[in-house]
This record gives sequence, structure tokens and C-alpha cells, in this order.
Amino acid sequence: MKCKTIILVLLLSWINTVTASSSEKTEDQDSSRTDMTADHSKFEQLDKDFDYAPDITEACLGCHTEAAKQVHKTLHWKWAAKVDGKMVGKGQNGFNNYCVAARGNASCTQCHAGYGWRNDDFDFEAEENVDCLVCHDGTGTYKKSAAMSGHPYYEATQLGDFLQPAVDLKAVAQSVGAPKRENCLACHANGGGGNGVKHGDTDMSLVDPVHSLDVHMSPEKLNFSCQTCHKTSGHEIAGRYNGKKSFIDHEKDMGRIERDGKNVSCESCHGNKPHDIREIDNHTSKVACTSCHIPEMARGPYLTKLSWDWSTATKMKDGKPYTEEKLFDGVEAHSYMSIKGTFTWGRNVTPEYRWYKGELKQKTLQTVIDPNSAPIDINPPTGDYNDPDARIWPFKVHRGKQPYDTEFNRILPIKLYGKKGTGALWTEYDWAKALTAGAESNEVEFSGKFAFIETNGFWPIKHMVAPAEDAVDCNACHARDSRLKGLNDFYLIGRDSNFWVELFGLLAVVGGLLGVMGHSALRYITALRRKKLQVQQGQGDDRE
Repeated sequence: MKCKTIILVLLLSWINTVTASSSEKTEDQDSSRTDMTADHSKFEQLDKDFDYAPDITEACLGCHTEAAKQVHKTLHWKWAAKVDGKMVGKGQNGFNNYCVAARGNASCTQCHAGYGWRNDDFDFEAEENVDCLVCHDGTGTYKKSAAMSGHPYYEATQLGDFLQPAVDLKAVAQSVGAPKRENCLACHANGGGGNGVKHGDTDMSLVDPVHSLDVHMSPEKLNFSCQTCHKTSGHEIAGRYNGKKSFIDHEKDMGRIERDGKNVSCESCHGNKPHDIREIDNHTSKVACTSCHIPEMARGPYLTKLSWDWSTATKMKDGKPYTEEKLFDGVEAHSYMSIKGTFTWGRNVTPEYRWYKGELKQKTLQTVIDPNSAPIDINPPTGDYNDPDARIWPFKVHRGKQPYDTEFNRILPIKLYGKKGTGALWTEYDWAKALTAGAESNEVEFSGKFAFIETNGFWPIKHMVAPAEDAVDCNACHARDSRLKGLNDFYLIGRDSNFWVELFGLLAVVGGLLGVMGHSALRYITALRRKKLQVQQGQGDDRE
């Protein structure tokens, strides 16, 4: 009887422990609830059936009076920043080698933090055009429509084989709280046309990553939110690299967030000498943390796009557009689409390495290129071995082939999305019309003559940090077939061959060996002489 009582007490104790642990985990994972100081489901302004999303913004502004004004000053709103006296970004002048340019393409602006940016008539000053819900939705059901230029789905809509239900705006408005990973990743993981396409280190697996994928964001240990590193003040979110001057400052932890409110770095938390081994810490003056601690790109279950050839787009099969699928690293993905062209994909891909000091030199739609210098580097990182601010960084280099004006030698934007009659490539499959319409939307002069040119786009790898035991091995760099084989402006032990350096090293080694051997021989001869002398002295003593 006594034994049964003890077992019962232990069982109850175990149940209480498990229940408490589960409760704590739930609270940790739903930090937006525990941090809230207001329950929006109790607000009378939000207790109504909304049929137009900007009406919710007006209700929000009744209490959060300065929020829209703050958003209007941010990159999430402007989609451009002043670089060398010119506004450059998705919203103006900038381009990449994915969908090329956002301006004039409503499908791109579905990720804008606003409602209705369809063309130049969009009012950037209107506070009601700010979309509060896209970042603050707590239900996970809020979806923005490409056809509606960023408005949510007001009606159930058939999207291929999937029926997208209408968004319950009242439920979403009453659920708002601090942004969760899902809110940020809905756009940042799906840029470029789909999950994991663009960045190589950011996809939807970061919503709930295992520890081996990301040591910071995994709920198994640290469980960081996006805002843990990307600090936010007045809706200004830290973490911008295009056009930014050096963020590396060893005297101030290489860009501590408190310094200018915009930089994010590993050193902000870890300092620049974080290792127990001095030889490893010696690398930090020239090697970024990410070069060792993010060994591959797309380390999760999803692929990332490695190349995109627009020149093959618009082909038809039996008079109709078509798609081809192919296996890439065991995962099926489209290898050809009539609306986009030809692709290659990869997973667990070794990055490429470049010198980088926190600045990418973005070319614009006004930049004159040299066709004889292809591939054209769209946004090359700056720095070299002799630059004290530059470090070796891992990059995803996305290789593209995209249209350019053969008379003006400038990259051409493409009108992709739109109704028939607008010139949209995805509707009319006519390159001349799509380039003419794209040039008009972006205020670019077009000669009417075009061809396709190879380009490189550079994306710094900063997420999906692996556990320390999975860091890049020394031999991966210090070897003949080195990860750093593309960086040739310095001598790297184990990788490089130099006659005079190797001769000097050989002479030093041989000289050292000869010195040791000579010293040993001298000691041996001296010992023999000493022993012989001792024997002679001993014989003399015997004669006496």
C-alpha cells in the first residue's frame, strides 16, 4: 500500500511538471499575447463587419495617431532610398535579375505595406493607404491579392487548384499584436516569385526551424523572433545593406545597433573576439562570422533559385503556354515556364565568397552598361583585402539573362502582370510590347531594339546559422580546392602556390632540420669526446 502511494505521488508530480512545461512553452511561442497591453477584441471601433481594409487603418489611427506618419518614412513604404543623390530601390530606378522591376507590376506590390499601389496615381501621403494588418495580423489568415494591388481577398477567389477564402477582416482586426515570424516571412521568404526563391538563407522553414537549421530562431533553445535582431523604433526596422557605407567598426562592435539604429551584426551580441581559441579569433579581422557559421545556403527542406534565363520565355507548346518540372537535389521544381523562362535550383549549396564592407553598388535602370563586359554585376559588393573595413562574406550569386536596350545599353524593365491590352508579358507573350510598357511605367527611354545579356545579382548570406560543431572546417579554405578560390588578391596558406614563398618556406624547413641535425651531431661528438677524455683520465689514475 505504501509503495502504491509513493508511485501515485510521483505520477501526479510528473503530470504537473509536464503541464507547467507545456504552458510555459505556449506562452513563450505566443509572446505577442503575453507582451500585449491591450486586447483589441474589446475595442468598439473594431467590433464591426469591415468590407474595405483601409477602413480598419482609419480605426487604428484613432488611437495610434502617429503610426501612419512613421510608416511613411520607412523603406517598407518608400521601397527606395537615396544613394549618391538618387532614389534607388524596388520602387524607383532599381532592378534585379528576378522579376527585374516592381514599378508597374501589381503582382509585386501585393507585398507593399499599403493598399492599391497599382500605378503612379497611388497616393503615398494618404494615411489610410497604410496596411497595418499585413504586419500585425495574429490569425495567420490575412492574405493580400496580386490582382488587387495589395488589398486583401474580399471575396473567395479560385487560384489554380486552390480556393482562397475571403479574409475575415473583423477577426483579423481584433487579433492584432506584435509581428510574428509568419508576418515577416510572408513577404521576405517569398520574394522573387515563391518560397526560398530569392535570398538563399530565408524561407518558410524559419517559421519553426529545428536547432540544426538556425541556432537563434529554433524554439528548441533561443527562440528568437525577427525583432530580436532587427530592432524596431517608430516603425523603422534595423537591417539594410544596399547603399549603406561600412557597418564594420571594431571599436564599436562592427555596427552596434545603438550607434545608428539601422545596422545589425553578429558582433552586436558576440563581440569581435568570441572564441576560446586565439588562432580562430585572429580570423575576425578579415573573415565575417557568417563565412564560417553558415556553411551552405538553403539548408532546410526548400530549394533556392540559382539562375533565371528570361531569353527562353514566351515559347509555346501546341499553341499554349506550358511548364516543365525537374528534380533538383531530390526536390521537384519548375525548370521551364513559358511566362518566365528557364531555371536552375539548388539546396545545401556552398556559397560564393566576396569582400564586403556593408555596401552594395547598385546599378540602376539609367546606368549605361558595356555589353562586352558580360556578365554584368548588378549590385557588386565593395571592398578588397587592403580595405580595413572589408571582410570575406558568403554570397548567393544569382545568375540571370535579361533584356537590355541594344542602342542605349541599359537594362530594360518588363511589364509582367496585367490585363490583355496592357502589354503584360504574362498575358500577351510579346516581348516588344512588354518592354515598351515596362519602360513607360518606369520612365525609361526605350529605342525599340533589344537583346538579352547575362547578369549577376549578389545576396549576402546572413540567416540559417548552424551549430558551432557544423561550422566550416579549416581545410575547406586552406586547401588547393578552396572555398575561397575566387578571392585572389591575397596569399592563403594551403591554397596558393608561389615559387618564392614556397622556396623560402622550403629553405626555412630544410634549414631548421639541418640546424637540428647539426646541433644533435655536435652534441653527440662532444659527448663522445667527453667520454673518451674520462676514459683516458681513468687509465692515468690506474697507472699511478
